[in-house]
Amino acid sequence: MKIVNTTSVFPPCWDPLNALTRLASIGYDALDMAFDYCVQEKDFPFMTADYENWACSLRESAEKLGVSYTHSHAPFDASARGELVERSLRCASLLGIRYMVVHPIVRREKDFITEDDEFIAVNAAAIRPLLETAEKHGVILLSENLLWGASIRSQTIARLTEEVNSPWFGWCYDAGHAHALHDSLESFRNVCRAPLSLHIQDNHGTGWDEHLLPGNGTLDWGDFLRSLKAVGYAGEFVLEAHHQPLDAPDEERDAILTDLLGRSKKMTAYYNSLC
Repeated sequence: MKIVNTTSVFPPCWDPLNALTRLASIGYDALDMAFDYCVQEKDFPFMTADYENWACSLRESAEKLGVSYTHSHAPFDASARGELVERSLRCASLLGIRYMVVHPIVRREKDFITEDDEFIAVNAAAIRPLLETAEKHGVILLSENLLWGASIRSQTIARLTEEVNSPWFGWCYDAGHAHALHDSLESFRNVCRAPLSLHIQDNHGTGWDEHLLPGNGTLDWGDFLRSLKAVGYAGEFVLEAHHQPLDAPDEERDAILTDLLGRSKKMTAYYNSLC
């Protein structure tokens, strides 16, 4: 099980080559490209006409370092259409990325969608037009359990993937989001489809999305890993514990990321030992 860390442990529009080099030097062997962090400045390479060459150069640098880009986070939600969708999926493909998380639609105008069936219908209708582009670029789109309305229930997100029923669409289980809003591990163990990806992050279960290192909150990681094994998860160990390294002074960031890697290795070793 590869341990994957998000590039959002660095500030938005941080030099991706610097992020790649530092994460590789710490020992991470795979990365999650935070494209949502790449759209905040118009002259950032991802936003320029030369973005394809940028992506190819970045992948070449990663391969020299023995690192791969495997996951990504879209700079749009399921309602998006147009050039940014095409650019993001093309760039992901050039980087060798297999999965892209796309947040589901959580509102109807100003109101949150709270009913599961309505949430599934709205999001299935929104995601289907994106699948042709995803297939063209060889990138699987993933919905995610969030913090609002019906999106808080992992079972509902799994049902959405069942409704769409495409090899180019799956879901990502965010352990921290579930813990924050008390979507229980028992509920997770009964999902109709296993997730294809994870977001590993901790919090204190009080509704706040703290994105702490695992072990710095109150999530029972042993129970989580046993539940993950029970649903038959076969993907990678994708970290989204970015708030502590992101908020730290840069000279302290590598030590936090090293600590995070050490904790992750213990967790994946335990997971691999489970029958």
